[in-house]
Amino acid sequence: MNYTQDEGKRGAPALAPPFKKEHQLNKDLDPLLAPQGRLHSWLPTHPRLPLNSTGLQDYLIEDVCPTKLNSLAPHLWLCSTPSHTNIPPFHSHAVHKRDIILTEDPGLHLVWERSRILVKPLPSYLLSHAFWTHHLLHGEIDGDRKVVIQGALGLLRSYHFCIRHPSDFRVAQTVHLIPPDATWEQWCDFSTSFPAIENDQVAPRYHYGKLQLSRLHWLVRMYRGELNYYYMDGGYGDSFAIYYGPLLFVFGTLSVLLSAMQVGMAVEQVQSRDWTAFWGVCRWFSVWSLMFCALVSLYLMVSFVIKSSDELVWAAKAQYSARPRLKTEIT
Repeated sequence: MNYTQDEGKRGAPALAPPFKKEHQLNKDLDPLLAPQGRLHSWLPTHPRLPLNSTGLQDYLIEDVCPTKLNSLAPHLWLCSTPSHTNIPPFHSHAVHKRDIILTEDPGLHLVWERSRILVKPLPSYLLSHAFWTHHLLHGEIDGDRKVVIQGALGLLRSYHFCIRHPSDFRVAQTVHLIPPDATWEQWCDFSTSFPAIENDQVAPRYHYGKLQLSRLHWLVRMYRGELNYYYMDGGYGDSFAIYYGPLLFVFGTLSVLLSAMQVGMAVEQVQSRDWTAFWGVCRWFSVWSLMFCALVSLYLMVSFVIKSSDELVWAAKAQYSARPRLKTEIT
């Protein structure tokens, strides 16, 4: 296997790239194959960023490190299954009527909502064996470079679960997430070692798979005091549109309740003997309307509590069962 660690140091950054040189998908930094037979002096596909630039490290941190999600990692079990395998393949999103949206923000990679999921394309430089060997893993690995390596390894491993079938591979190429000139066989060779990457070798965010955006909003409100994790609405109309349904339901329920109460009060004033039967119908209809609204509201509240509690208990059990494995790996 072409993936090693410091001997005796569990969780240290990899000393070798997570793929073999003959399986790399980007050869721009290969001195034998580069144009004019020389090594490129810039980051692949980034001609404005020289490899010897002092800003290269900062760019890599911004490009591959989900810093905000890493800070939320201790609490992510509240909004996602605590498993890095919880990543659906690309072809399944069409079944769920979700669009795959390209994003360059690593903090939005595999973040989803009802009709879309955001995916970060694989940076070309992470597909180069020479970049891993001569830049990421060359010399002493300090704290910042370790963070970059963990983010890069987590991103690569996530793609192993995103692309499981030839159909996933075609979808990834269609939305420009991987190189268009690669073949399915080349991708399989390139990613063959990704499943061997352990949780203690990746960024904490990648201990989890897909993340629901609405739950991330609540998470940052509880633990960071922020209003939203990421603001995606296009304007005030989109911001307030999410409240239309609940408000209409509340107003409709209150209207039925008030109408039923008004009918109940009005029928008490009917004294005519000819209207006794109708008086009884109106009175009991108003009472049953009140009871029906109360039962529906109670059912919805109880259903919400049961569903939320069930998910919370399941997540807590999964998180608790994962801790012994993590302790075993560390020791």
